[in-house]
Amino acid sequence: MDSDEITEIDDPTDAAWIAEQRDRVLEYLASQKVQHAGVSLEPRWFLSPYVAVWAVRSNTHADRIGWWAISGDLPTDYVTCTTERSNSDVLLSFSRQWKTLAAEMAVGKRSPHYHIGPAGSEKEFAAMLLTRAELLADFANDM
Repeated sequence: MDSDEITEIDDPTDAAWIAEQRDRVLEYLASQKVQHAGVSLEPRWFLSPYVAVWAVRSNTHADRIGWWAISGDLPTDYVTCTTERSNSDVLLSFSRQWKTLAAEMAVGKRSPHYHIGPAGSEKEFAAMLLTRAELLADFANDM
């Protein structure tokens, strides 16, 4: 099967996890005040119960993806859709962003726009974020 096809979800455990993850993404986007035209009903790609990638429709161009969101056993996050054409491209976009942030956090730097964990815990969370970033890169390279 092509790695960019949406997989039919037959397993009830997977379906419940996916519904929970979609709700998590919707709540996260609302908390970040992202004005969008909807989140895909099913993930673009997933590995239950670890990670799900979601297409987020543009509010200004309803026929386009404006952002990609990610959720699971990792930080819920989103990135602006730019040149990503495949699931591996999307995973690599998150991986690169998280690796950059993890490097900053490792030296105690806290971004004014991007937070993981409470203030003062940057060094503690840097290793976790880097591990997740590397895992996403591994998934992308295996596709």
